[in-house]
Amino acid sequence: MGFTNSPLVNYTQISPNKNSPRNNTIQAIVIHHMAGIMSVEQFGNLVANPARQMSANYCIGNDGRIGLFCEEKDRSWCSSSAKVDNRAITIEVSNNVYGEPWSISDAAYQSLIKLCIDICKRNGIKELKYTGDLNGTLLRHCDIVATQCPATWIKNHTAEICKKVNEGLNEVVGLYTKTLTSGTPIYKEIGEAVTSTISVTTKYTIVEEKVVDYVKYGKLKSGAGWVEIEKLKRTFDINKASDVKELQEALNKNGFNCGSADGIMGSKTQNAMFQALCELWLQIK
Repeated sequence: MGFTNSPLVNYTQISPNKNSPRNNTIQAIVIHHMAGIMSVEQFGNLVANPARQMSANYCIGNDGRIGLFCEEKDRSWCSSSAKVDNRAITIEVSNNVYGEPWSISDAAYQSLIKLCIDICKRNGIKELKYTGDLNGTLLRHCDIVATQCPATWIKNHTAEICKKVNEGLNEVVGLYTKTLTSGTPIYKEIGEAVTSTISVTTKYTIVEEKVVDYVKYGKLKSGAGWVEIEKLKRTFDINKASDVKELQEALNKNGFNCGSADGIMGSKTQNAMFQALCELWLQIK
């Protein structure tokens, strides 16, 4: 598959401590804490040293900035397990105090949530789930080897991290809002029978649009179905046989004989069309 990197990155310093490319798809996220207070630049200098024999895909500094140190296509050296690091994105998060509970700043926490949402969306992870073992999509370093990482604060917020990330993954972003009047028909699917109607005249969020037979439909954020947004102006293409045939059928139906409706704009069809236009002009003059 094609790997991409997060557009949320503020700073990049690629570490030599990695395997390129990784030998698996991205299926999980591993969260680590730094056991220290660092900026992305300080972390970058740390993992730039080959003697450290460690790295991470991303680091979040105490100020909430996000750094890239190992591209997602590559395996970082972070979780004490080649098997895990080959199938996971690793994130090191700066603390904002030294010692237990090794808390992190609100800025770093908010960036962690946003980064996890972005990683999941780009790599097709539908849900961030912590199971306490290697079967989850959210892993902690201490679940892989005997270590205090990621310490008490992140451990205590694991369930909340999953909840906030999953809320972000399930959020439906609207295209726009439109005022719909009470009684507006709602179609479960376009082209099917009306299943219900708008109950209250107010603004509704439209999340998707489709045009069918010169009618624009909008999908309601609630999931109730589709509503008609507007009727589009019908256009006529003289080079399109289906349009010409439809015109011929209309002309014949209204007494302007153009012969067989064959989809060809011949002289008989042109004369019938001219006659129809002249009569219309006389009526609207």
